[in-house]
Amino acid sequence: MAWAILLTWGVLVAEKKSRFWGTVCAVAASPVTLAAGVAKGAYDAASGNGSFKDGFDKATDSVVEAAYEFGEEHGSTVTTGLVSGAALALGRRAVDGGSKHH
Repeated sequence: MAWAILLTWGVLVAEKKSRFWGTVCAVAASPVTLAAGVAKGAYDAASGNGSFKDGFDKATDSVVEAAYEFGEEHGSTVTTGLVSGAALALGRRAVDGGSKHH
């Protein structure tokens, strides 16, 4: 019964664009964002193409925006996968008769 409730909740949540997953993806991309920002900022400053801050901001803004959009667009797929996996795990445990004793 718990898997049916979990699956129903997942389907309802998955139908909407997910701000949550957008934020999660943006945060998850933060190491890449910082590395790209430092590289671009240093290159721009060293080559005379602009200030470090301008290069850093330009690189980080584009990476965060892309990650956020990815999370929003694919959040329903992520949610469905997580909920389906949880339902499968609960179902398997129920079929196996609960926890196994050695």
